[in-house]
Amino acid sequence: MRHIQHLVPLALMGASLYCAVPAAAAALPPDAAEQSAPAERPTDTANVEKTPRFEFWGDYRWLYGKARMELPSVKKRQDVYLSTRRFRIAPTAHLGGGWSISGMLEDIRYDKDTIAGAHKNDRHLYLSRLYAEHENGHGAKIRAGRFIFTPFEGNVFDKRLDGVRWRHGDKNVGMTSIFYGRTVAPTGDKRKRGVILGYERNRAKWMGGAFYYDMETELPAVTRVQAMKDPLALHNGIDHQRILELFAGYRFDRYRSLEVEYLHGRAETDLDRYDDEGHGYVATLRLRPSPDVEKAGDYGAWIAYYHQPRATYLHHAMDGDPTFFGRAGFRGWGARADIVLARGVALAVEGFDLRPARSGTPLFRERTFDAARQRVLGMSLTAYF
Repeated sequence: MRHIQHLVPLALMGASLYCAVPAAAAALPPDAAEQSAPAERPTDTANVEKTPRFEFWGDYRWLYGKARMELPSVKKRQDVYLSTRRFRIAPTAHLGGGWSISGMLEDIRYDKDTIAGAHKNDRHLYLSRLYAEHENGHGAKIRAGRFIFTPFEGNVFDKRLDGVRWRHGDKNVGMTSIFYGRTVAPTGDKRKRGVILGYERNRAKWMGGAFYYDMETELPAVTRVQAMKDPLALHNGIDHQRILELFAGYRFDRYRSLEVEYLHGRAETDLDRYDDEGHGYVATLRLRPSPDVEKAGDYGAWIAYYHQPRATYLHHAMDGDPTFFGRAGFRGWGARADIVLARGVALAVEGFDLRPARSGTPLFRERTFDAARQRVLGMSLTAYF
């Protein structure tokens, strides 16, 4: 489902305003749809493995999605379609003494892509993750290499990273996380380097935690030449962001829970002296947790409301495309349902209805994002092994 994001870049919707579609914006990110990977297993700190062993998991997913993008201020409306096939296999070698090495090979084919064209962004079998990890048996774990990092539900950050993460404890007694490194991207104006700090704690029916992000692009996100060629490039070029994410949740029973996130962020771009501060929130009603793919008939479902000014997210996990709304940010509803059709085979259906978070945000030459709208509906069928 994650590949539905970035379907219609902002520049495409403003093509009639003398702007060309940037090739980078038209390409889907190769690290999309990471959340379908199994959750990280809890650490048994009292019994670190001493005997070497090897294991792996994998999946094959077919995805189909449609998005309708509307931008009334420039009289644009477009339907966008995407169909992909993705194969992944993730081996792990447990070396003993608390050491392990993990990787992931991935292959993705774009059978239908309204923006770039079919198979233009295909990526044949490549190494998408590789990292080493060590746990000392006393609650500390360190990971170094290329891996995915998704704090909480990914409403601020969900991205592959090159770097080092140190973690201590677990969520039942308090878990601290520290990361330093950079995001995976082809060029310095897209790569962000910085620090992520976090703490999570669960107690009885309550869940809570906080994360702080301080990330900055290695090169200016937008240059004067780029802005002259495409004035809309400024909307998705942010040099420096600092975000505080506070999370609280309550479990009503073994299935249902209510989760709320408060977000406070600041975003800066040197080229046009953009300096914005925003407050946002996300509320999620989880009707049933993510299903166990080993149990036929198990299912999961959630519904969420988002209100996120642009300063409150870095790389969002949602299957909509927040970048479509530029510096206006976004607000609206999202929902998802999963069902395990047979052991190891799961069907997912997901949808979003989004609008700008702030009215009056300039788009281009006295035009604004007002009345813009994005509706997304997609489904995927995944076989796990």
